[in-house]
Amino acid sequence: MQLLANKNFLLLWMGNAVSILGNRFYNIAIMWYIIEKTGSSLALGLSVLCFTIPSVLIMPFVGVLADRNMKKQLLVISDLINGCIMVSIAALMYFDDFSIYLLYFLMVLSSIVSAFFSPTIGATIPLIVGKDNLTKANSFMQITNQLSNIIGPAFAGMLIAIASMWILFFINGITFIISAISELFLKIPKVSMEHTRKHFLSQFKEGMVYVLQYRSLLHLIIVGGIVINFFLAPLNVFITVLCNQVLKVGASGMGIVDAAISAGALLGSLFILLNMIKNKVKMVIFGLFIEGISLLIAGIFNESYFALILFASVLGLGVSLASVGIGTLYQTMVPENKIGRVGSLLSTLSTFIVPIGTMFGAYIINHVPISTVLNLSGILVSLSGVSLIITLQNEKGNVVPFKKGKINI
Repeated sequence: MQLLANKNFLLLWMGNAVSILGNRFYNIAIMWYIIEKTGSSLALGLSVLCFTIPSVLIMPFVGVLADRNMKKQLLVISDLINGCIMVSIAALMYFDDFSIYLLYFLMVLSSIVSAFFSPTIGATIPLIVGKDNLTKANSFMQITNQLSNIIGPAFAGMLIAIASMWILFFINGITFIISAISELFLKIPKVSMEHTRKHFLSQFKEGMVYVLQYRSLLHLIIVGGIVINFFLAPLNVFITVLCNQVLKVGASGMGIVDAAISAGALLGSLFILLNMIKNKVKMVIFGLFIEGISLLIAGIFNESYFALILFASVLGLGVSLASVGIGTLYQTMVPENKIGRVGSLLSTLSTFIVPIGTMFGAYIINHVPISTVLNLSGILVSLSGVSLIITLQNEKGNVVPFKKGKINI
């Protein structure tokens, strides 16, 4: 396969795969440590804010830097700093001599550093693989994520049971450092830097204006970044309620549902990798449509555990197709020297809307039957996917820019 012969992509993919697996350890360990140390659900809630708020605030501006010819430096430095943060947390836990507030501070610092990594890797992949291999490259990244979702929590649980908590943070720190070392050998093609002559805020505004004047791209970001994430964000709450209060299958039953989502997503990534769905627009629309269908399955057959497993598998398949398709589409539609800014905007909106959707979902199921909420969500998600046909697809299924030649920035 041509992609696997690309040394730069292999370095980036393998390093990223290692650090993602380590991060799964971190996500499990940090929550478990906080609840063990404090016994407070409020403390857990504050930790979620530490994860999300710093990234939301800083990521839109980081996209400006990600569009410059300093991508390698941003990737390496962010991974190195995160590695040092994780090793520091491990050392503090080993000596058991620090407060929960210091842990919050280090989590905020890690969130800020991670905000530099996400838009940068999104802007780097198109440059090192080329537009023709983008879909497969994003599919490889998606496979890595899903395998980590399956393997990571299982190994983390085992390590928590048989070893000290600090070891998980130490392992995560080492994975970040390994990733940084692999990124040192990257050779990333340069892009036009004419826009860097402008003031930093002018460059930021340039990216915003580009999105606002490019109707197809704006519609994609609204649907993929806001609408879908709003309706899918509370699914963890819905699944927990269904497993605990409706089906009464316990934590193990809920674990199987989570595994079914990852298995479905892994299957979707393999479909993409094998070129079973080549058209990116159809991939996005079909993925979003079956996400909606899966929600309808869960809503209509909410008293069937088998239906819940089916829902989870179909949902995972749809999420995989939609996320790879959306990521590849925006990377294809946007000029190389603006990918970082557009990607950071998409990531910011997605991150920002998740806690809002989660809180709304948790509130609404106390007043409306969960089956009704799932059914309405399914209909709206499917319609959102279908609506993209209007702006993204012509008779041949190609991307159609909206007055692209008339954008003045």
